[in-house]
Amino acid sequence: MRRRRAVIAARERWLTGRWRWAALAAGSQAGQALITPRAGRIIELLELGPGRRYLDIGCGTAAYAHLLAARAGCEEPPVCLDLAWGPGPVDVIGWPERLPFRDAAFDCISSFYFIRRLDDDMLHAYARELARVLAPCGRALVMEVAPVMSERLNRLHARLLAGGCAAVDLRGWGRLAATFSEAGYDAIDLVNVGPFLVPPVPRVSLLLRKAPEA
Repeated sequence: MRRRRAVIAARERWLTGRWRWAALAAGSQAGQALITPRAGRIIELLELGPGRRYLDIGCGTAAYAHLLAARAGCEEPPVCLDLAWGPGPVDVIGWPERLPFRDAAFDCISSFYFIRRLDDDMLHAYARELARVLAPCGRALVMEVAPVMSERLNRLHARLLAGGCAAVDLRGWGRLAATFSEAGYDAIDLVNVGPFLVPPVPRVSLLLRKAPEA
């Protein structure tokens, strides 16, 4: 509970406090386009399009999720969830351990640069919750900054990425694959979403898939 309060408080300070301008810039469509420039690749991986129910978690200002939905021709706007109310059109406040949605509620889920703020227990619960709310034939794309071989650089990157985080845990493919493989997906793939421009550090992207119902 103490950890949960600290995470929420850090997120609120980032979205509404004196660094609000940075949160707005990073979460804007222009900011997200710099961080993740290939929107078309994300749409392709998620199979986002008309008739698909789309959820974005850790949305910040929610600008990028709305951009993706508009480019994909979605008939309904995305449902945008975060830990705290922010400057953008956040629809739902929720906690990763218990997402406030029914089973199989969404066909497409995105979660970008969000999980570094979660400890291992929270991340395990979050992985299970994503699997629960993901519909058969659904796809979820989880993207995060990855660690490097240098501990010194990792400490630097953690400081650079600390905005909105009570603590930062950068995980690579091995740790993330081990965590998500226990959560009930039918396929987990390491995918390339294109160049990463700002900041100049690597990232890891997981595509999580559910099979059709038998």
